Amino acid sequence: LTSNEIIFGNQVKSKLNYPFIQSRGFDRNSSVKEDQWPRSSSIGTTFKKALRTGNVQILSNHLVESFETEKFILLDGHHRYDFIIRNIIELPIEVVLISSQDVNIDSHLSEINIKKAEFIDFLKSKKFIQNLNSNIYLKVDNEVYSSDEIFDIYDLYNFKRECFQNELISPFPNDSKKNNENILSFTPIKIEEFYKENYLFPPKSTWITPRI
Repeated sequence: LTSNEIIFGNQVKSKLNYPFIQSRGFDRNSSVKEDQWPRSSSIGTTFKKALRTGNVQILSNHLVESFETEKFILLDGHHRYDFIIRNIIELPIEVVLISSQDVNIDSHLSEINIKKAEFIDFLKSKKFIQNLNSNIYLKVDNEVYSSDEIFDIYDLYNFKRECFQNELISPFPNDSKKNNENILSFTPIKIEEFYKENYLFPPKSTWITPRI
C-alpha cells in the first residue's frame, strides 16, 4: 500500500468502524511514473469515466451499503455460488463489482489429455467437421471445428462439460508461458449469454481480464 492508502484505511477503521480490505486490484496504468505506486493498485481510470457520465455523486465519509441496478451478472465463481445456494450458507461473501465495459471475456483454454489424432476421431464421432464459417465452434490448435448437432453456445459448452467429465481435457491457463500444442478453445461466451435461467456453464469456461 502507498502511504495515502494506509492513511485512508486507518481513517475508515477509526472514523467509520468499517473493516478495510485490501484488494489485489488491477495492474497499474502504463502512464503512472511513480515508482512507489504498487503494481496491484488502480489509479481510478474507471472512476473518472463514471464521473464524466454525470450519474455519479461523490459523498465524503460514506461507504456504499446499497445501490440499484437492472441486472447483475456473475462472471466468476459460479460453482462456488451454486454451492452456497444449494447448501443455504448464510455468510457474507466478498465480491468485486465492475462494469461489463471494463472486462474482456475470452474462452478459458484447455489442454487435450489424449493424443491429438484420438481427440480428432472423437470429434468426428460427435459429427464435428472442419468449418471456418460457423459462429459456434471449437479450435484444436489452429483448426476450427463445428457440428450441425451443436445449435447454440449452451450445446457447445455442454460438450465441453462432457470432455471434462470423460477426462479428455483439463484446464490450461491462458497466460501460461509454456509453449504447448494440443490446446483447445471454444467460442467465447457473450455477456448476454449468462442470462439463461438455471444454466450453469462448466468450470473454467471463461478467462476474464484484467485479472483481479
